[in-house]
Amino acid sequence: MLTYAAQFRALEQRVNGELWQEHSELILIAESDNDDGTPVHTTVDSVLLQATESAAPSDYESVVTFIDNQPLYQPRVQDFALLPPDSPETPQVLERLLASHQPQRSVIVPLEAHDRELQVLVASVNVEGDEAQGIFVVANDIGAQRLDLWQSVFTFAGLSVITLLIAGWVGYVVTGRLLRPLEDLRAATEQITVDDLEYRVPVPEERDDIAALAQNFNRMLARIQTGFAEQRRFMSDVGHELRTPLTIVRGTLETTDVEDVSDVRESHEIAIEELDRMGRVVGDLSELAASARPDYVRPRPLDLAGFTRSVFARIEHIAEREWILERSVDVVADADEQRLTQAVVQLAANAVRYSEEGSRIRFGVDRVLGPEGPEIHVTVQDEGIGIGPADQRRIFERFTRVDGSRGSGSGLGLPIVLAIAEGHDGVVRLLSKPGRGSTFTIVFPQFADRTPTELDGPSASAGDTERQGRGPEDDTTTAPRRDEG
Repeated sequence: MLTYAAQFRALEQRVNGELWQEHSELILIAESDNDDGTPVHTTVDSVLLQATESAAPSDYESVVTFIDNQPLYQPRVQDFALLPPDSPETPQVLERLLASHQPQRSVIVPLEAHDRELQVLVASVNVEGDEAQGIFVVANDIGAQRLDLWQSVFTFAGLSVITLLIAGWVGYVVTGRLLRPLEDLRAATEQITVDDLEYRVPVPEERDDIAALAQNFNRMLARIQTGFAEQRRFMSDVGHELRTPLTIVRGTLETTDVEDVSDVRESHEIAIEELDRMGRVVGDLSELAASARPDYVRPRPLDLAGFTRSVFARIEHIAEREWILERSVDVVADADEQRLTQAVVQLAANAVRYSEEGSRIRFGVDRVLGPEGPEIHVTVQDEGIGIGPADQRRIFERFTRVDGSRGSGSGLGLPIVLAIAEGHDGVVRLLSKPGRGSTFTIVFPQFADRTPTELDGPSASAGDTERQGRGPEDDTTTAPRRDEG
């Protein structure tokens, strides 16, 4: 609208400019001279005749001249006649024109005539030596030009409205189509509850950001569902593990003869043993809960040679076994010494639990060149009862025990070892056959987020040659990574 307001203002300026241009041409005619310097026109009639013949009225213009208030000349061809003889309005128009005339001056005045809105130049024409009074009139139909401009405004407005309606409709259709998956997401969030995580969002066929969002949302639901299922199973296992010792303690206390000192002493020992077992379970559960924190494992540069000696000095006192330190490597690796020691002690205790007194338990630390760079292998090998293929993956689940144990365990030791290995961006590999013992190996990268130049650490000492390209044997099981949901 501001553009059209400016165009209306420019129209008025242009019309007035054209009228004053006609006035300038009239002056040139009136003041023209011959070659000898004498005036060309010596009468008003001559000036008006020449001006009328020279006039070429443009569209929307009309020219008429007067001498002594009487109409005299007008061009043969012009857009409209200012004083048509057959119009009953002509006398009134003539009267208003003559009333607008100011002797010796030229003015522009508005005039409404013959249903036209006009801008009219009324110029006084005088020639020295001629007493006649001339008037030169040029009328411009500014109303018709305004009407054309208004028609353009209405046309533009109509087309704009139509364009907006079409664009709005297309936008509504396209936006509705694009946002339909979001509406499905909204519906999904309303239907999903803790008790029902089965709902999935329909994935659009188009491969765009909305489809990717729907797929990611479904994956998130799957992870949440897995986490809730794991949590429910975990709580069920916890209840089962704690219910047994509580039942034993309660039954023992209920059947104890308080008058029998030996019976009281036996009940006391049983209660203490069961409470200790519950304490171990609770402690291991707290350890597993802590393993979900990002700062559970804090790797630091660790001298593996010193670490190997320190850990071996700890584990050789766990039980009466023939402890053998097989391998050590004089290199530095990124590892959490406390957590890694905890994992080795747990594996050693596990080896003792499933092996005979006097049997060999081997411990070693090695550096191996893996497919993605140097790896550290921490190995504990026993000569115990071994683990069957069906149990090799299951033993890394919580509260899972293998028959043949020579002691009580919570069933949480190996899950803790797995959590420590994963905290080092590593895995736990198991090589075992029934009757031939088991070999547990914690495998993790030597360096975490280091540049290639930092991988050139100290070389292995003599006798500790790198085993390049050595992978797990055919019957080796890698513990699955846990999904914390």
